[in-house]
Amino acid sequence: MKTDIAVIGSGLGSLTAAALLAKRGLQVTVIEQHFQPGGSCGAFRRGKRTFDQGTAMLYGFGSNGFNPHQFVMNELVEPIDIIKHEHLYRVHYDQHPITFYADIERFFGELEQLFPRDIKGIKAFYRYIEDLYLNVIAVDPICMAPSEIPREEGLRLFIRHPLRNIKLFRLFGKSAGDLMRRFVKSPEVIRFFNKLTSTYCYTTLDETPAIMAVTMFMDNHYGGSYYPVGGTQQLPGKLEKALEKKHGSILYRTRAEELIFKDGKPIGIRAVRTNPAGENPETLEILADDIIYGGTLHQLHNRLIPETYRLPERTAWVNSLEMTYPSVVIYAAVDETVIPDDTLPIQMFADNPEKIDEKEVTVYIFSLADPSICPRGEHLVMAIGPQLESWPSPSDPDYRGEAYLQAKKRETERLLDILEAHFPGFRKGLRFSTLATPSTIERYTLKERGCVAGPKQQMGQDLLKRQPASTDWDSLFMCGEATVMGTGSPAVTISGVSAANMVLRKRELEEYRWHAGLTNRVNTFPGKGRELRYDADGMVIPALNAISGTAAILLHDIASRCLWCEDAPCTSVCPASIDIRGIMRRLEAGNGSGAERVLHENTLTYRETHPEASASLLPCETCTHICEGVCRRKDLDRKPVEIVRALQLLDTLKGTFGRDGS
Repeated sequence: MKTDIAVIGSGLGSLTAAALLAKRGLQVTVIEQHFQPGGSCGAFRRGKRTFDQGTAMLYGFGSNGFNPHQFVMNELVEPIDIIKHEHLYRVHYDQHPITFYADIERFFGELEQLFPRDIKGIKAFYRYIEDLYLNVIAVDPICMAPSEIPREEGLRLFIRHPLRNIKLFRLFGKSAGDLMRRFVKSPEVIRFFNKLTSTYCYTTLDETPAIMAVTMFMDNHYGGSYYPVGGTQQLPGKLEKALEKKHGSILYRTRAEELIFKDGKPIGIRAVRTNPAGENPETLEILADDIIYGGTLHQLHNRLIPETYRLPERTAWVNSLEMTYPSVVIYAAVDETVIPDDTLPIQMFADNPEKIDEKEVTVYIFSLADPSICPRGEHLVMAIGPQLESWPSPSDPDYRGEAYLQAKKRETERLLDILEAHFPGFRKGLRFSTLATPSTIERYTLKERGCVAGPKQQMGQDLLKRQPASTDWDSLFMCGEATVMGTGSPAVTISGVSAANMVLRKRELEEYRWHAGLTNRVNTFPGKGRELRYDADGMVIPALNAISGTAAILLHDIASRCLWCEDAPCTSVCPASIDIRGIMRRLEAGNGSGAERVLHENTLTYRETHPEASASLLPCETCTHICEGVCRRKDLDRKPVEIVRALQLLDTLKGTFGRDGS
């Protein structure tokens, strides 16, 4: 297999790079070990519930402030429906609830109740970083990492605001603690802001670079926080759609095993691909002019690069990096009466002001903003926190052994105790729960020990001391949380733009830059009060401003009942092995052309191996619809997903999908 660009991984950074490069006319092939895109920004279903996998506190969709997600959606001409939270979140600090209002003066009122003697200094700190944010960072939006900005371009930006840029540059080499102590020296205030930085990027004030604090603290109030209508899977789904409408492709269930080198540089990827049931592995060799890698540095330098070509100093540096804490996540469904009416969708519990410990959890209840992700009468709760114990690797013989299962039960009880303490009656109202240990996270994301945020973005391994988009080889590029911008959905999105631009620069093609005049493709809804649609079972159907056309809406509504079963029984019994799960997921994201393409490719493969099959009929026309017979949806409400109806309609519509894929 030969392609212009091969991309390893389908996290937000990788998908952003892939879609932008496909838009420039390059042939792009993405390989992904999972059966769906998104990496940490994925989702899964349990019954009628859609749980966000991990990445859930999304910034960067607004028209103001730091907005790389909006920039990318606008460049890709990809509409997306987004809910803007009325308030950003609430921190429960040592039993004191602090609401982070968009109105910064109102936020100061919250802090004044906690720190009355220090509020003047806190305000001075915020005024200082507000000036830099509004007059340097937000006034010249840059959707590229500083390591990739050409020197002459950086000079032009500096000349526009020289005095403020000098103030900004003076922050390099300084920590957020150094900066804050210019204004506030109270240990109590420092402890509070330690908690804030630890919830953002797993670091304390003295570990966090000062220049990061400018955006970290100010974008809370100017940019706002958001949630995709229908769940976070919609975001990678839209990026997948943008890639596929420009003829790019994603090979799912395909794990990179080794980079192929020739003449001292990477020229391809050796990978192993399995069928939907994870069986019948086959080896692929994908040759490419350039490769973008979106995984962890540890995997790259200790596994993917053949030993002959490893650079000892580089490998030693990678292995010396201090990682963020491993994470553990509990996913739960509770009776709606358990959650008080004034609860915000994002709650941070910092019960111990002295240090980071395992009681420090962030709780997401996005059903408060988007009721389409669960049945009526319920709320979905995801609680994520640091895990200080060691857990086995998925490749370890002890993984899923008795000791592991007992530890998983204890951890589930511990997290339920924390939720019970903050939401009395939680255990009694519990309808469902499941736990993702660090081992689970590593299994699905390939992030060692479940360290979801990668290397700490801390002093000594921050910004320009991290991995840039360029690597030691001119055919290999990097994106993801291990690179310059670090962790968080806006940061990894910028890493994807940066990697794409470095490939384009090498090829002397037009790079991507923010510019005025782009049509806004982000449809923003309020958290409450919008009009809702209901299906026959009383489930809320997501808003569909980003999907147009009667047929596309019908396909969306059919597809939204799919449970995304991990073993895909529908495909396993299908005589043509049609990727029904992948088709349904695409239709739910409004990706009609991508779904049609999968159906077409699967049908062609079937006809090649079954010459007796009619060239004019969809395979469904001649089978007994056994896919619907094994559909697990009928176990919930006695009706399977209307798979055959959807596939037949999709086949009827072939060739009619617009240039935007819908």
